[in-house]
Amino acid sequence: MIQRKSLFFMESHDAAAMFFIKLWPRIEANKNKIIAVTGIVLAIVLIVLFICWRRAQNRIDAGDALTQTLITIPPNADPAQLSQSYLEVADNYAGTPAGTRALLEGAADLFAQGKYSEAQGHFQRYLDEHPDDELSSMAALGVARCYEAEGKISDAVGAYQHVLQDFADQQCINEARYSMGRIYMQQGKFTEAAQAFESVINEDPYGPLGNQAREYMVELQSKLPRQAAPAQTAPASPFKLSH
Repeated sequence: MIQRKSLFFMESHDAAAMFFIKLWPRIEANKNKIIAVTGIVLAIVLIVLFICWRRAQNRIDAGDALTQTLITIPPNADPAQLSQSYLEVADNYAGTPAGTRALLEGAADLFAQGKYSEAQGHFQRYLDEHPDDELSSMAALGVARCYEAEGKISDAVGAYQHVLQDFADQQCINEARYSMGRIYMQQGKFTEAAQAFESVINEDPYGPLGNQAREYMVELQSKLPRQAAPAQTAPASPFKLSH
């Protein structure tokens, strides 16, 4: 048995040796091509490794830049300075998680300053660059908020509908429905307003948004058919773009 195994390994070794001996002339004849191809493959591997390393390093640098922005600006700093710092991080580190977050923060700060047109542009930029990002629903809501704040009600309604139809974030959907309810009230569409507020109450029965919707429902009682206006009341908090 041992002899058979030894013979088998010897035959395999001899076969490999013969194959190499036959192949060697071809290797010698094409060694320059082989060296060139090997060099190209090695160069490609090195480039891919460098790109992967650079992407990882860029993410780290972006996180450091965003953190530095947060800790170096004093609490009483000019709001315009803060929003500009965020947007610089967003521009310098586009495509990184920290860069995308900075873009959203910068847009929210501009909104808080009353610079609605500028804020809307940056919210829209976020949507254009990151349509499927986990925070894209907040950016879409920001676009709608900016239109409403500018008095562009038709555009605001379309933007709120975009949030309702194309995103799954329930909090943003509640915010959009609540805002639509307020717009309907302003337009005298009291039945539509009641339906919007009731949806918010059903989805957020104990939260501040649901409480605010209940308060509006009390106001709607005198403007709706009696059977369509349930009496509910509670304190509330309006929506704000959060940091």
